[in-house]
Amino acid sequence: MYGKIHEIYSSISGEGISQGIPTVFVRFAGCSLRCGKTESRALWCDTPYALGPNQGESKPFVSIIEEIEQFDKEHGFQILLTGGEPLEGQNRDLSISIAEHIYTYRKQNGKPYPASRVETNGSEKITLDPFFIFTMDYKLPGSGMENRMDSENFRILEKRHNSLDEIKFVVRDRIDFERSIEVIREQKIQTNILYSPVHGEVDAKELVEWIKIDNPPKCRLSLQIHKVLWGNQKGV
Repeated sequence: MYGKIHEIYSSISGEGISQGIPTVFVRFAGCSLRCGKTESRALWCDTPYALGPNQGESKPFVSIIEEIEQFDKEHGFQILLTGGEPLEGQNRDLSISIAEHIYTYRKQNGKPYPASRVETNGSEKITLDPFFIFTMDYKLPGSGMENRMDSENFRILEKRHNSLDEIKFVVRDRIDFERSIEVIREQKIQTNILYSPVHGEVDAKELVEWIKIDNPPKCRLSLQIHKVLWGNQKGV
């Protein structure tokens, strides 16, 4: 079994409720979404270098597991599958195999973080599998990708009822924030909610004021701590 991998490295988790946890990142290559790009506005993806499937190297399951274990010899790091998009195309089956393998080993041996966290873009179907924890984007109007969102994912999150799952809203402007409130109410969302500002387009302090007024349930501001520490670099 093969998948397109852009990079594997160790760092700390930069966002959400797992922020600051030592983590091994498996970054898949290939994503069919192009968030934020219009005639007058720029692509805002944090990892444009991993959007094309040809920007990754085809690697087998065994090789990927070996690389993960090189960074995490004691099996104590969180494992994070990201992209690109780890649930798109052939990457999906590989993500399932990686996560299931790690989950089984860590459960049997009493290791921490048995379930791998998956950062997914909201257009691919998530699963009920216990070996995954999801950070799922919902793309708002400013992304130009809202019509690609799979609303059935909200029902799956309800069934999962996992206290570590997250829904992330990346906010470009006030219109985006207001739409996020509509989505939360329409879908009766009870999952953890993350709000992140589009860098250079909305001030994080302004986003905080909006959050304070509406105060959606179980929400928090999520800034990218890895960029604070190292700037906009790869592999950190």
